[in-house]
Amino acid sequence: MGRLREIPRTAAFAWSQDIGRPSIATGTRAGAVDADFSNETALELWDLDLGSEEQEPVLKPAGTFATDSR
Repeated sequence: MGRLREIPRTAAFAWSQDIGRPSIATGTRAGAVDADFSNETALELWDLDLGSEEQEPVLKPAGTFATDSR
């Protein structure tokens, strides 16, 4: 199994199995131990865009929603 693309997050994730447009959602929580010691809580949506010929190795989120972890 090879690596297609990378999402640089320490987060919980879920993915869509839609054949036409696969996507991933990640959630981070303030105070969680990660490499950046981030204090942000966010929900991010990622479009994998697997059909594109010009793929960068690191994905950028298609949308970010700041949330309150309390």
